[in-house]
Amino acid sequence: MKKLWLLLLAGCAMTLTPACTNEEDDNGPAAPVECSVPATAEIGGTMTITGQGFAATAEIALRNAAGVETPLEDPEITASGFTGTVPATLEEGSYTVVLHQDGTWEIGQVTLTVAPVKENPVLNVVVPSAIRLNETLEIAGLGFTQEMGIVLRNTADQERTELTVALSSNGVECTIPSGTAAGSYDVILTQGNDEWTLAEAVPAAVYKRLKSVTINSTIECEEVTVEELAQFLVENMFMDETTAKMYAEIYISDYGVFDPTVTTTSYSFTYDASGNPAGSKMKGMYDEAESDWFAFTVDGDRISATNQKFEEGTDGMRSFVWTLNNGRVDQSAVSYEKRDVNYVWVYDAQGLWSGVNFAVDNSAYMTLAYDAGKFTGSEGSSMFTYDAAPQQNAIFGIDIAKLIFGLQTINIIEADHLAAILLNLAGTPSTALPATVTEMDGSTPGITYQFDEEGYVTKIDWEVANGKDPNFQYFDASSKTSYTLIYE
Repeated sequence: MKKLWLLLLAGCAMTLTPACTNEEDDNGPAAPVECSVPATAEIGGTMTITGQGFAATAEIALRNAAGVETPLEDPEITASGFTGTVPATLEEGSYTVVLHQDGTWEIGQVTLTVAPVKENPVLNVVVPSAIRLNETLEIAGLGFTQEMGIVLRNTADQERTELTVALSSNGVECTIPSGTAAGSYDVILTQGNDEWTLAEAVPAAVYKRLKSVTINSTIECEEVTVEELAQFLVENMFMDETTAKMYAEIYISDYGVFDPTVTTTSYSFTYDASGNPAGSKMKGMYDEAESDWFAFTVDGDRISATNQKFEEGTDGMRSFVWTLNNGRVDQSAVSYEKRDVNYVWVYDAQGLWSGVNFAVDNSAYMTLAYDAGKFTGSEGSSMFTYDAAPQQNAIFGIDIAKLIFGLQTINIIEADHLAAILLNLAGTPSTALPATVTEMDGSTPGITYQFDEEGYVTKIDWEVANGKDPNFQYFDASSKTSYTLIYE
C-alpha cells in the first residue's frame, strides 16, 4: 500500500512540473525557454514573462477554459524576457499561458484581473456639445499636462483618431487631422496606458457659416377679364357695379395684378477674422438691387446692429442690441422711430427657440411651436409637416424650417429675428427638414432639397400647380419657389 502511494505521488509530481523549463522529462521534450510566468496580470495592462531563449518569432497567447487563444498585443522580446499587453477584450479569470515557438507549449497559468479604476486627473472638464472638424477643438479643464493626449473614437466603427494637443490657459487646444469624417465621437483623454472618456457621442462635422440666401419666386395666373374681376369685387368686396368695374380696370391695366411675375429676394453677410458678423446686404421684393442692411459691431457677448435701410419718418427698426448667452440671443433692445422696446428670448429645455417676450412684464410677443423637436410654425398656425424619418441638414447648418418661416411670413417676425435665424444665433437649430410647406392659399406642396458634400442644404424648391393668385386668393394660379444657399 505504501509503495502504491509513493507511485501516485511521483505521478503527480511529474504532472505538475512547470513547462517553463528547457529540461527534458519522461513526458517528452521541454519548452525551448527558461521563464517565469506571473501569477496575475491586469486586463489592458502589461504582462511580463521573465526568462531567456525567446526567439524573434515567438508568440505568447492566453487560452481560456473554452480553448480559445488570444495573443498578447504589442509584443516585445528582450534579453530578459517577453513583454506584451493583455487585450482589453478578455474577461477576468484563469488562463493558460501558451508559447508558440518551435511548437506549442503550455508554460504556466495566469489569473487576469480588472485594473482598479483611476480617477480622471483633469477636473472641471468642459467639452463642446458639437465638434467643428475644420477648427481647433478647445477642451477646458484643470490638470492637463504635456504627457496627456486626446483621442476621438468613432461610435460607429470604434476607429480612433489621435489629435495634436497643445496646452492652453483654459485647458487644451486640439488640432483635428484633415479628412476626419463627420459622425459621432467619444472624446477620450489618454495618459500612458490609462484613458478616461470625457464625453460620449459628440456630433462632429465641418463648420460653415451662411454667406447668402437668394429666393426666386415665379407666379403665373389664369387670364382674368375686367368683367370677371368686377363680379368678384361686387360679390366679395361689396362694391357697386360701377365702382367694381373701375377698380377692375385699374387692377388689370395699370397694376397688372394677373401678369406673370418673377421676384428675387436676397440676404448676404460678411464676417470678421474671428467669424463674427460684420455687415449684411439685402434685396427686397421690390428693390432693383442689393443694398446695405445691418452693420454689426461685436463687443464680447453684445452685438449691436444699425439698420442701413432705415428711413426717418417710418416706424421701421432703426437699430438693435443683442445680448448673447451660450451663443444664442438672450435679450434684445430694439430702437424704432418713436419707441424703444426690450425683449427676452425664450428657449425650452432642449435649447429650441420658443419665442420672444416683452421684458417689462414677460408677456408673449411671439410664440413658436414644435412637434417632437421639429419646428412647425407660430403658435396656433402649423406651417410644416415632416416625414416619419425626415431628411437632415448638417448639424451646423441654419434651421431650414425657421428660414422658410422667416422669409415667407416676414410680416410676423421682426427684422432682427430674421437676422438671428440667418446667423444661427436663435438657439439650437433643428436639423430635421420639413416635407411640406403651407402656402398663403392653403396648398401644401412637397419640398425638395439639394446638399453639398458636407451635408449642408444648398437648394430648396417647391411648386404649386393648382393654387390661387396672391392678390385675391380666388383666381387660379401656379407658382414656383426656389432658395439658393451659399456658405463659407
